[in-house]
Amino acid sequence: MPVMQYFTVTDDGNGNKTYTPNTNLPTPLEVRKRWCFGLPLTKDDGVEMPDEDIYQYILSAIATVERRLGIFLKPTIIMCNPEQRGLVQGVDYDRAEPAYDYDVRSWMNYGFLQLRERPVQQVTGFRLVLPNGQLIADFMARPKWLKVYHEAGQVHLVPYAGDPTLFAMMGGSQSGYPFVTGTINSNLPQMIEVDYIAGYAPFQIPEDVRNVVAKIAAIDVLGIAGDAVLAGVASLSTSIDGLSESFSTTASATNATYGAHILQYQKEVDAFFDPKDGGARTSERGITMIGL
Repeated sequence: MPVMQYFTVTDDGNGNKTYTPNTNLPTPLEVRKRWCFGLPLTKDDGVEMPDEDIYQYILSAIATVERRLGIFLKPTIIMCNPEQRGLVQGVDYDRAEPAYDYDVRSWMNYGFLQLRERPVQQVTGFRLVLPNGQLIADFMARPKWLKVYHEAGQVHLVPYAGDPTLFAMMGGSQSGYPFVTGTINSNLPQMIEVDYIAGYAPFQIPEDVRNVVAKIAAIDVLGIAGDAVLAGVASLSTSIDGLSESFSTTASATNATYGAHILQYQKEVDAFFDPKDGGARTSERGITMIGL
């Protein structure tokens, strides 16, 4: 599976760019027309904020939401030790991970392994290696042995098809025994190498997550656009031949022109992530346990 970008950017040759999402993320046009509806994103001279700027704010919002949710918003290819295998980031994979530690108790539970990222779309590599790099077993030779809990990001190995010895090694009988024996070897660092694809499947981002990406982007957009329109002007009056006209704005030296919209969006974003209300991270990724 090739690395997928959040957007495909095309240029018509005249400097006009089109931003097409490869999953159901908000576009610059949507942010402009929906989340900034009715608000002029222009300078005093009438020049509009370019889509390129809004696009950059969307990318920043995506990074914020991914960090706070703990979930990638697109299928993300994760490889173990890719540099040693001659793989190129951005071409062959998105993120690099170290190998997982071998624990005899987990291994005896049908090779149980909790992956670092979730949800998991697909496991593409599962290898057992010695500390010197020697390959013990490549379980992708029998992919049906892999039992993946996609939402939880958990994997079991269940051997079958006439291999009773290995079945016992994985905990398939009460007399099962570990793959690597000995007191010292019961726990070995970085012995299990896993490659997998994590994150939301294409066009499967929940609508509330999509909405909060747009709101975070709109906060940045409105903050800049508000400063470009009557920045810091609380009131304005004109007088011609004895006739006068005045009006007041919500702007001031410390309050942006679109401050009310920004404040409303910020409250909604905070409520979305607030752990007191269940928290989006818990509902989307699940409860994260930390051992001390």
